[in-house]
Amino acid sequence: MEYRVNNLIYAAGKDLHNTIRTIFEMTEPVNADALREAVDLAITRYPYFSVKLVRRGEEYVMIHNDTPLPITSGGKAIPLGGSESAGHLLALTYDKNRISVDSSHFITDGNGIFPFIKTLLYCYLHILHPDEEFDTAGINLPGSDIPSDEADDYPFPDEPIETTPLGMRYCPIEVFKLGDQPEGYTSRDKWTSFRIKVKQKDMMKFASSVDGSPATFIASVMYRAISDIHPECELPIVCGMQHQYRKALGKLRSHLCHVNIVPIPYTSRMRNRDIELLNTMARGTIIVRADDDNDVLSVNEHIENEKKIKNLTLVEKHEYMKKFLLNGIGRNTFEVSYTGRVPFSGLDKYISDFIPIIDIRLSGGISIEIFTAGENFCINIMQRNDDRRYTDRFAAILAENGIECISEPPEHFEINDFVLPE
Repeated sequence: MEYRVNNLIYAAGKDLHNTIRTIFEMTEPVNADALREAVDLAITRYPYFSVKLVRRGEEYVMIHNDTPLPITSGGKAIPLGGSESAGHLLALTYDKNRISVDSSHFITDGNGIFPFIKTLLYCYLHILHPDEEFDTAGINLPGSDIPSDEADDYPFPDEPIETTPLGMRYCPIEVFKLGDQPEGYTSRDKWTSFRIKVKQKDMMKFASSVDGSPATFIASVMYRAISDIHPECELPIVCGMQHQYRKALGKLRSHLCHVNIVPIPYTSRMRNRDIELLNTMARGTIIVRADDDNDVLSVNEHIENEKKIKNLTLVEKHEYMKKFLLNGIGRNTFEVSYTGRVPFSGLDKYISDFIPIIDIRLSGGISIEIFTAGENFCINIMQRNDDRRYTDRFAAILAENGIECISEPPEHFEINDFVLPE
């Protein structure tokens, strides 16, 4: 079986891995034998994730990889696509109570990988607790049919779609960069996750009361924290809000990566405005720039890029797509991604925590993943160093607005390298 690659993969290189890690903290120590059995069973439902990347002349294709998905102990992030992963672009590791699923953001995103994760966790827990009846609603069981719009390796039309966008995704040419955040991968041993938890009812009540959403509220709080720490800043502080465009594509179940970035620029004129106004402004920007017709622009960009790189050499493909990615995703001060409610279906009883981790090479130095799990609204602030100032100021602003939060101990994290075929 051969699969067409997402053209974003041509941006990959030694200085751009773009991998993601999804960590699940279980209520019991991980059983290695049960995990092996569960992985082998679950992947049969998702054959498009059991692949390896190969070079064909001046392009890449993905072919079926019949070796078992790699599972390692100790929590180490092994290179994806290389010999340690037997060429796989998906790998697992475990340590004590944690199971980590590592994948390439060039082939999928959170919405694409989560159905596999739910199937995996169901299989694993069913093996360990065979007498327990789990609610399987929303879980793709092994052996179930695979819809064509889920498995399609190129869900894009041949030609651009006519669209009438409400507003363009404008981003200032110059944006404020966090000079205290090391560039690229130079400080990977210092990459740190600062996690904050808030009662979901408190966050949702506040976000709705100030005419915003949780994502825009968190963006506005981080803007305020950065501007307080850097009062000398005159350039726009830009939040890159991650947004998926599956709806505009008409392929809601697609397993591929369908994420764009909606820039929210906060200019120096916004510095002393209250959170209510900042949130309303950010929410309005999202409504206009994340409109369905605006999302069609992302679909059309993909189609145009496919045409432009078709006859380029492999080296030229890399140069073109890397420039495209850095000019789009890479031009921000910080990023925010809102996962929404983590859908564990009937498996919640055995899952105590969920930690999403991403490669923050493309961000301005800070990336924030937000989601709800159980009764908590969870905020994962990832940085390219272990400086607590941004998280501490962020938590203080929440407190100033009457939102109590619990800060968990900071934790260093790692992401996988991504190895391209020779």
